[in-house]
Amino acid sequence: GHASALLQVAGLNLLLDPVFSERASPVSFAGPKRAQPPGLTPAQLPHIDAVLISHNHYDHLDRDSVRALAAQPGGAPLFVVPLGVKAWMAQEGIGRVVELNWWQTTTLGNAEFMLTPAQHWSGRSLTDRLTTLWGGFAILTPGFNAIYTGDTGYSKDFQDIQARLAPRLTDGRFDFAMIPVGAYEPRWFMATQHAN
Repeated sequence: GHASALLQVAGLNLLLDPVFSERASPVSFAGPKRAQPPGLTPAQLPHIDAVLISHNHYDHLDRDSVRALAAQPGGAPLFVVPLGVKAWMAQEGIGRVVELNWWQTTTLGNAEFMLTPAQHWSGRSLTDRLTTLWGGFAILTPGFNAIYTGDTGYSKDFQDIQARLAPRLTDGRFDFAMIPVGAYEPRWFMATQHAN
């Protein structure tokens, strides 16, 4: 859950890449184990209006976490996902899903969510690498604009996002940036996929 975040903005409760499980793995008994407990448990969360998923890696898209959120009292949140991930969500019984390509948007209330490009990749097994899209999200609301990059190496994407969105931002800048720091060592290998 290194990238999981709760953002409360424009009267909405948004969750980004929620992972509450003990391991980022297809199985509960093996795989990378979290070093810290989640900041909040699913039971401690307010009602979630939207869940933004940046890509399908296990440390960003956790089956048990999204199932729990889809079953929250008061109704499922809107899940906003990159191209190709909606089919996986449907297999899990999650139907309130909007799928986006880079630069596409969807709205909820006074918030607009835009999938932004990132320098990363996707895959949940040895046979599905690069079969779904990945990215980050610009979260645009009246008076407050945030950027969540998802996993990414430093790339021209940062400049492209700024150039495209500057006219819509106060003083041409985001108010808040969330840049996950993933597995970044050794740099010769990880620099293209994770920030440090």
